[in-house]
Amino acid sequence: MMTRKVPQDKIYKIVNKLSKILNWILIISTFISVLVIIFNNFNLNISPNTSLTLSKILAFFAVVFFIIEIIQSHIYNRAELQRKNDFIDNSLKTKLADENSKGYFTNEEVNNGIYKLGVNCFENSFFTKSISSKMLTKQLIYTIVIWLVIWFVILSTPNSVFVEVILLTLPFTVLNETLKLYRLNRNVETVFCNFKKIFSSTKKSKREFLIIDNVINYEKSLSYSSVPLNSPLFVEMNDELSIEWNEIKKEHKIK
Repeated sequence: MMTRKVPQDKIYKIVNKLSKILNWILIISTFISVLVIIFNNFNLNISPNTSLTLSKILAFFAVVFFIIEIIQSHIYNRAELQRKNDFIDNSLKTKLADENSKGYFTNEEVNNGIYKLGVNCFENSFFTKSISSKMLTKQLIYTIVIWLVIWFVILSTPNSVFVEVILLTLPFTVLNETLKLYRLNRNVETVFCNFKKIFSSTKKSKREFLIIDNVINYEKSLSYSSVPLNSPLFVEMNDELSIEWNEIKKEHKIK
């Protein structure tokens, strides 16, 4: 068995660590928000300053979340550049990447060229579509919970206007991430469906032009969204999706 080597994984691991930090900020912020709501709506003999202090802590977390998200986006774009170069090298036998992966791509039986570029991107779009669909459900729950608890905090706590404005950055940031994930999922699903048509009913004389156009659409969708896929979810779904992908290749007579 070939040893699996993916150079860009080092950068993706940093992105995943930052994602975990962002998730913990959301969890802690939700917990603090619930405390604020309880303190403000139940007679617990808690000092009013306690709720105000907790609200300021929430505002601080909102700023930290925003900053970490920007840093994560920049690091993710670096990783995506390496992935894109490695993807093109494997497909076209070019030398764009400083270091190429081994044992990562599963279509080694296909000859290098535009056809293989399409096959690799077909597989990528299938995995991205499937994983982002799973992610979207969880992200929607996050968004609804964060919006509800933060608005309850704002409405039930006598904050300053400045603190309220900062508190609003968190739900709007989370909403923006959800919308980006939704757009990624929709766009990549369109790319996947286009590849199914390309490899099933398109004449060979027109296939290469459509492959190039669809690959560009896929890469544009990833770049526009800047949404990293959930690595633990990828590992969890990998075996099942790999089996499905092999069935798709057989169905479309890809070899």
